[in-house]
Amino acid sequence: MSTGTQGVPAPIRRRPRDRKARIVAVAADRFHRLGFHNVGTEDIAGAVGITAGALYRHFRSKQELLAATIIDGLERAAAAVEDAGGLDEAVSGLVARAVERRDLGVLWTRESRHLTDEQRTLMRDRFFVVPQGLTATLRDSRPELTEGDATLLVWALLAVLTSPSYHATAVAPERQSDLLHRLSTAVCRARGLSRTGRGESAPADAATGIASGSRREALLTAATRLFNQHGYHAVSMEDIGAAVGITSASVYNHFTSKSDMLVAALTRAAGTLQLGMSHALAGANTARDALDDALDSYIRLALSHNDLIGALVSEVMNLPDEQRHDIRRLQHDYVAEWVRLLMAERPELTETDARFIVHGVLTVINDVSRTRRLRRRPRLAGELHDLALEMLLEA
Repeated sequence: MSTGTQGVPAPIRRRPRDRKARIVAVAADRFHRLGFHNVGTEDIAGAVGITAGALYRHFRSKQELLAATIIDGLERAAAAVEDAGGLDEAVSGLVARAVERRDLGVLWTRESRHLTDEQRTLMRDRFFVVPQGLTATLRDSRPELTEGDATLLVWALLAVLTSPSYHATAVAPERQSDLLHRLSTAVCRARGLSRTGRGESAPADAATGIASGSRREALLTAATRLFNQHGYHAVSMEDIGAAVGITSASVYNHFTSKSDMLVAALTRAAGTLQLGMSHALAGANTARDALDDALDSYIRLALSHNDLIGALVSEVMNLPDEQRHDIRRLQHDYVAEWVRLLMAERPELTETDARFIVHGVLTVINDVSRTRRLRRRPRLAGELHDLALEMLLEA
């Protein structure tokens, strides 16, 4: 036993039993807020109060640590479904897990792209326990639902539960739990998906469209798709050029840098949203009319340009500081119009509650529009509109 200078035994330093869990919690927070590529293991170790060498005794790489942050959340969600005695219990369990792990939605949809194929496969296998179990439970509770309708509602429910991951609205845990319960209940009770009276939307793969004759537009479209699929950092100018059949040197004739392409894409996305809201406001006589038109505009953009919406949701953090602040301000202003309209229609809501509900609705549209099997539903645009309206007015 070692001794101190006075012959007194030096205290034995023991590794905290929860150190691995603390590392996972800190890493999840950093990856969520800053993105995988913008976080170093030294940053995580320092926040935990250990050295990078000590961190590597628990995780062999940053990739392995990222996988652990996601698996931890998926295991908790799967257990909430597997252990539930019915739909209400399953939803309550998932809401509790969502409040505990507000970061999980972003980690799953945005950061899991940086994992190996094997890691993603293992996580997908565990993840699909949740929607499969929920679909069966929902149909037990509502036997009138078709398999397809139940699947749509379950994916919408999961989008609600992960929606707090995509915004920073400050809500106390108890209030957040209540709002998520209300939104989840509105989704589970949604009426008449297959009987929606609104117009049909073409299945996602029914047509490929006509390519633009502009080389610059073709490059921007390809870059947006690649950014959405693989993440900004994983895409090179060579990849973008190859997608349209030109060399990377030729790409520079149209854009000065990859960052310039991201700025152009996200500025276009934010501007298009603002224009859609402007049209909705200009053509409406009431707040309800404006909400209807704003929903149609947003759904139309999400279904026809899901790569653009996906990049806007996931890649803003990779913009240069000035442009990032500009886009964030546009996004804030856009959501503020939704909040204003919703509060005019439902004056009992606080601004914070209305903002939370709006973000939940927009996340449902975002996630459903990016899910291929759901985009094939022939009346999806109308179904999404009716579902979103029920959430806005009844949650």
